Amino acid sequence: MRMSSVPSSPDAGSIVQQLAQQFTTVLTTVLTTIDSTVLDIARVAYVTILMLGFLLYYTHAERRLGKDLIKGGVLLAVLAEFVFPYLMKL
Repeated sequence: MRMSSVPSSPDAGSIVQQLAQQFTTVLTTVLTTIDSTVLDIARVAYVTILMLGFLLYYTHAERRLGKDLIKGGVLLAVLAEFVFPYLMKL
């Protein structure tokens, strides 16, 4: 008895490997997008906090709060521009 020539189906191992590779590619794209979005939001936040802090401090409306906002804005700027990108590269 002779078997007819049937195209062999890919083995389960290669199918799982392809699915894992596709999942990794999609997940990397999603995480990169999330990272850049978080950095953009942090930039808007620290610029806003710094502007509000300077406004409150130099108009003498609320000097203590303005000073605290300036400190917080500078801290957030350092985190967003130096610490977070360093941690993302690890």
